[in-house]
Amino acid sequence: MSRKRKETEVFSLSFLDCICCGFGAVLLLFVLTASRKAETMDDLQSKIMEVIGEMENEIALKDKTIEDLNLSLAYETQRKDESGARLTDVKKRHTELDEMLKLLLMQLAAIEEELGKLIDDKENMPKQEEKVPIPIPNPDRRQYLTGFDILGNQVLFLVEASGGMTADTIVEATEFADKTEKERRESPKWKRVKLALRWLIANMKEGANYKIIFFNNELVPLEVGFGRDWFDPMDNNLTVDVLNAIDDITPGGGANLEKAFGIVNELPIEPDRLVLICDGLPTLSDSYSGGNQVGYDDRVAMLRAAQNALKLNLPVNTIMYPLMPDTGSAVHFWRLANATDGSMICPSEGWPNI
Repeated sequence: MSRKRKETEVFSLSFLDCICCGFGAVLLLFVLTASRKAETMDDLQSKIMEVIGEMENEIALKDKTIEDLNLSLAYETQRKDESGARLTDVKKRHTELDEMLKLLLMQLAAIEEELGKLIDDKENMPKQEEKVPIPIPNPDRRQYLTGFDILGNQVLFLVEASGGMTADTIVEATEFADKTEKERRESPKWKRVKLALRWLIANMKEGANYKIIFFNNELVPLEVGFGRDWFDPMDNNLTVDVLNAIDDITPGGGANLEKAFGIVNELPIEPDRLVLICDGLPTLSDSYSGGNQVGYDDRVAMLRAAQNALKLNLPVNTIMYPLMPDTGSAVHFWRLANATDGSMICPSEGWPNI
């Protein structure tokens, strides 16, 4: 019985040894694995801290950029507010000057009316009857313009024949655009323009010659007979032909003043007086295109382009039949007249009374 007990004890010791060895191996493996994990965690933590540092630097740069942009925005906003205030002041001053000019033009028209009446009274006084130079009705009821110089030897008339020359307002001119050519030729405003041409021709000096060029989108030089384009105002038969040719012109389209001024430089006979009849600032230009919708500033730029196209040094005398609302146009043509030693008028509705 005691031998059997010893054998059992030997077997029990061997089993415990195995168990201890296995546990030791597992423990060693755990220690080695834990050490590697710790090293990996340290590396990962370092990389994370490095990325965090880079992100913090980038955030700081972004914050600086945002701060700079906010400062720039505040500066631009301040500039915009200041520019808006200046623009408001300029517009207010422009309106005041425009109203002042309108008042002066009205006063000038009243003075011209009074002068016309005085001249009528003078002409009605008993005197020797004079021969009428050209066939116009009621020659004794002419009204004369003060300071308007048409006493040159070669007088060129540039007459706008756009759609705006059919009426006094844009709305009415738009309505005329849809009417027949005959109705446009017989519009009240266009009749006034034709009467003005009659009056101007009738008051030219003896020995002078004149030429008439109509302009809208294109140029229409007036010719009668066999291509004759400079006319003697004292030739009654020729004047009748000229007036009939004027009656055949139909207003329509836009107004390219640059093209009209440009042709002046190319005339074989150089004019010494230029009379411009128009309704305001041009609406077309060869060198300035503008945007899809032509605004006031675009039309001012077109007038500057037209002035640059006129190379000859001669007086520009303007008769303007305003197309309302077109505030400011008169100022620019007054400056044009002043710069060229010419003159500028907006005649009263009753002129010329012939």
